[in-house]
Amino acid sequence: MRQATMKGIETLVRESGAYVSRRVFSDADIYKNELENVFGRTWQFVAHDTQLPKSGDFLTTFMGEDPVLVIRQEDGSIRAFLNACSHRGPLLCMAEEGNAKSFSCPYHGWVFGADGTLLNVPREGGDGYHHQLDKGQWGLQSIRVESYKGLYFANFDPAAPSLRDYLGDFAWYLDAIFDPLPAGVEFLGGTMRQRLKCNWKIAAENIVADTYHVLAAHAVAVGVCMGDRGMQIGIEVGEKTDVDALGISATIDGHGWNANFDGQGIFGLFKDPAPWLAYVNRQRQRYIEHLGERRAWFVGSSIDGGVFPNFLFVPGFTFRQIHPKGPNECEIAMWTVVERDLPPDLKREMVRFNARMLGTSGMFETDDCANMERIAMTVNATQGSRRDSHYAMGLGRERERSDLPGLIDQRVSDTCFRGYYRRWAEFMQAESWREIPLAPRKLT
Repeated sequence: MRQATMKGIETLVRESGAYVSRRVFSDADIYKNELENVFGRTWQFVAHDTQLPKSGDFLTTFMGEDPVLVIRQEDGSIRAFLNACSHRGPLLCMAEEGNAKSFSCPYHGWVFGADGTLLNVPREGGDGYHHQLDKGQWGLQSIRVESYKGLYFANFDPAAPSLRDYLGDFAWYLDAIFDPLPAGVEFLGGTMRQRLKCNWKIAAENIVADTYHVLAAHAVAVGVCMGDRGMQIGIEVGEKTDVDALGISATIDGHGWNANFDGQGIFGLFKDPAPWLAYVNRQRQRYIEHLGERRAWFVGSSIDGGVFPNFLFVPGFTFRQIHPKGPNECEIAMWTVVERDLPPDLKREMVRFNARMLGTSGMFETDDCANMERIAMTVNATQGSRRDSHYAMGLGRERERSDLPGLIDQRVSDTCFRGYYRRWAEFMQAESWREIPLAPRKLT
């Protein structure tokens, strides 16, 4: 049975998401409702095509707190199942990844095929079940899976719209990352994981659009990386007012995109940016032909953002998924994503860069994690939980544009935060998907 929808959400998320009660980051009842009303209804990333290249390849992940098993099938398709034995419910597969033709429950020995069917049951015959068990009714619980540009998402709700409709025009932005050239992209270097003592939304909002924190939180890290080259990662300082010169923030149905148009911003953080700039400049015309002039300039730029609620990306193309682990804890899974056409030496350098800067002990990551846990410390306190968090930067400045999808403002803005929490409130209040609006598609 679905958890009751939250009443009084309008007191938690006010003025179009500009002010959000800090209770949403600590309240146990709110968290329980999120697991049902947000994670039980949204499309959540479960795998990329390159993570499961062969038949029988599998990985384990989570949707909300539910463990999920994702498997490449013999016909090349990818399916997802609840990672729980259908007999009594123990965790079925404890490995993070691997290749297998079948999965045996460690408790009573029920065996399931890669397609989720129940293959074997100990004492199925006269010394146990007496041939009365209908194995066809006791396979693994299947989860709906759909894909976009090599990304596989899953959804528990059969009434949810298609993944393509869920993404809407946000797919126009995603293509600049996942479809820059016909060869596409690949996930490299395995999965990095870390636990944080904070609510999952605190970790998510740090990435979905928060470029405002870079100058203060990462001043030392940026100085070490760049010396006197200045802030070449797309955060401009000065009196510029033109939105495109400052970069943009865009929000669509809770999804967020935060980027500039310089085509090189991220490479300012590399010790030697020359090889990267040379590669991007060689490919520039191909980007333009494949993506069009406007989107082509996102490639190589500094980009933050994410697909609502918890699939996120940061400069250097470290992709992350934030898994909730209770109202005051979360786990972050991280991957490096590169173009398939990138030369091998640059692929290796990107993996090293992400580990050094954005990995579990990276220079930028340690700054962010410390601040996230500092937030958790105060929002869980009696007085701190009674305050609102402020997301009003740029309030009223968002505009629709004919050349870019979504509501648009300059890059350093709270536009994406407001869109994120408006969407969160819609899911928390809605009885079903019939009550959750989808923005009309204009460009895709």
